[in-house]
Amino acid sequence: MSMITYRMQDKNRSLEDLLDPEQQYSFSMGNQDEDVRHGVSGMASIHELAAYLAVMAIEATSPVLVRIEGPLSGDTPCDEAMGEYLTLPTSAEIVADDADFFELVSELVDLHWGQGVEFEQLRDIAGERLAYI
Repeated sequence: MSMITYRMQDKNRSLEDLLDPEQQYSFSMGNQDEDVRHGVSGMASIHELAAYLAVMAIEATSPVLVRIEGPLSGDTPCDEAMGEYLTLPTSAEIVADDADFFELVSELVDLHWGQGVEFEQLRDIAGERLAYI
């Protein structure tokens, strides 16, 4: 079964890397070798990704929003409880209109880290704001 997921990555990383089976691995935030998972991490929706990025404080120097599609890898994601999936992408494309997305992520970061708003609430806020995507 093929699944569409969304991820953020640095624009300098080639989309071809995501399609290369030799590079379809995910690493935990601490880059611990025992936490290496088979598959490219992503979230099922844009609003879940926004909340995830805010809570996990994931950064990229030149971020882009990427839509990937492919079968699930069968491995267990590190952040499965937050809705993370691991796919083996067969297609990948940059989502062109992402300025609103990254502005929202910035606001969600402030809400989470400044006011203690939890993931589920951030996801709901993002869902309302990004309903048009």
